[in-house]
Amino acid sequence: MPPSEISRREHDAKLLNEARALITQALKDGACADSRLLEAMALQLDTIRENQAEQLSLMLDAVRFFYVSGQAFRGIPIARKARSFGLETGNSASTIDALLLLGVCAADSGGLPTAMEAYADALTLAKGSKDLAREGKIWLNLGTAMIHCGLYHEALNCFEMALVKIGEVPALAGLVAGIHTNIAACHLNLDQIRQGLMAIDTAIRLSQEPKDAHSILNRVFAENFYTRLLLEVNNFEDAKVHAKAARYYASQSKTPRADISASVAEGLAEVYSGQADVGISRLTGTLERARTLKVATREVLMALVKAFEFIGQHDRALIYLRQMLDQQRITQEQNALKHVKLHLEQLHAAVEDEANAIRRLQTREEVLEGRIAKQELTKQSQELFKARVEVMERLAVAAELRDDSTGEHSYRVGRMSSLLALEYGCDEDTIFMIDIAARLHDIGKIGIPDGILLKPAPLNAAERDVMKSHTTIGAEVLAKSNIAHMQMAEEIARHHHEWWDGTGYPGSQSGSGIPLAARITALADVFDALTHVRPYKTAWTIDSALTEILSLRGRQFDPELTDMFLGLVARLRREHANLDQFLGEAAKNSPFLQARDKIRLTLEKDPYENSQSSISRLDMQR
Repeated sequence: MPPSEISRREHDAKLLNEARALITQALKDGACADSRLLEAMALQLDTIRENQAEQLSLMLDAVRFFYVSGQAFRGIPIARKARSFGLETGNSASTIDALLLLGVCAADSGGLPTAMEAYADALTLAKGSKDLAREGKIWLNLGTAMIHCGLYHEALNCFEMALVKIGEVPALAGLVAGIHTNIAACHLNLDQIRQGLMAIDTAIRLSQEPKDAHSILNRVFAENFYTRLLLEVNNFEDAKVHAKAARYYASQSKTPRADISASVAEGLAEVYSGQADVGISRLTGTLERARTLKVATREVLMALVKAFEFIGQHDRALIYLRQMLDQQRITQEQNALKHVKLHLEQLHAAVEDEANAIRRLQTREEVLEGRIAKQELTKQSQELFKARVEVMERLAVAAELRDDSTGEHSYRVGRMSSLLALEYGCDEDTIFMIDIAARLHDIGKIGIPDGILLKPAPLNAAERDVMKSHTTIGAEVLAKSNIAHMQMAEEIARHHHEWWDGTGYPGSQSGSGIPLAARITALADVFDALTHVRPYKTAWTIDSALTEILSLRGRQFDPELTDMFLGLVARLRREHANLDQFLGEAAKNSPFLQARDKIRLTLEKDPYENSQSSISRLDMQR
């Protein structure tokens, strides 16, 4: 054997042994002294060509550790590598597991599009191999991803399917308790307390004594939910019992997430049962810990808001409510930017190839001085830009799903805006940019809480102020994205709610002081919002919407653009029997919405009417 081969094998054996020891210890302790080293080792494991099954297993264990320890972003690149490694080696089961863990880490870090695409791929593989066990786990994790994004009704559908699939696999009976815990979380957030209590009671009754870090953490969450649900019906004594249980399991977990979740349960139980000073002190101390560790800060702030409201100190409750809103905004902004960074890193090799292609076209253009080369150069540049912006587009659609169940609003607005830009006489490059940039107009809604975005009643003054902040949130996210040529998208996000007469927000700009792209997008956005159902309104007819837009000519909208828009819509209605289908055509190419459609169709085609589950079936809106 050549010396180089011996040296490589020795290196591989050393890497494998060190990774095995580090990952095994991390899972056992629930903590790791050097997370960067563990991450680096896990990312190298796919380079070893022997013991491939063990390498895959260790990579997946590393992802599990990073998720449980609250470092989900570190798990995403490893999960992606494990997925590719599993496909390369023909290991279907490990590939599904890698996709599952990719989805778990993505959803936990605010990346619903990545999670849903991973789960859709995993479902295809699991169904192809008739792997009921893994299929059940996929539905369980899909439901959890929906919870992260406030899509509680859709989550309940997924959990019902999970119960059906897992019910057919006796070895997975232990997962049933976790499913009922998640069902309880949905009902708690939907303010369906009776159903939530039934679900969490079932979860605790079916729970086995947890033995590993993941199952211990889940038990802490279950005891936390039980405590909070019992407090809602003034059952303070039982709430204290379950808060104490949360603390017992958290002491075994040794993870920050478990400790903070238990402290929230204890603090709320103390406040509600008459020990306000003790409970408030515990919760404020927990808040400092959460901020230091950057774990579950929003959960603690929500608990403090409820605690101060309960004891009648509404001024202090408002302080923490504002902090919670700020924290959510900051967290969502940071998560969005981290997902953009991961996306750009993934594209790096492809971007280099595209850049080389463009340079070749530029050279060819200099030689030919021809029109064909210029067209190809423009096309290559546009495709490169679209690839970079794709992750922002998917995040914008995910943000909209809470009040636009189709996910197509952004695409319809982009298309209508580009058509109005064409009508106005803009050049081809500007029209292309407006189409893409206008899709991102509401990306700032990632920072708006569910309670405001989904509120069926009119918003109060404070809630309206929070809602208005989506313009500046979106502009800041786009400005910080490090993606070239995002100025137009930033302007649209910031200014599409400015009014021609200066009474809009956020900057009270007026007339031609409002960027043209924002003035164009404003018309398309209002028209689409008026003509479609939202949580707070029914859909208007197209004629009613156009009458309303005409009445706002010169007040909200640019008069010249308004006239062009009215003529444009009239022409489009004559040319297209289904205007929505025409305007939303680009949505059909979205990997995220394709994945969502695949999941929806699977739910519809896979009958579960005979399920003994206590959940009532709720149709998934699409």
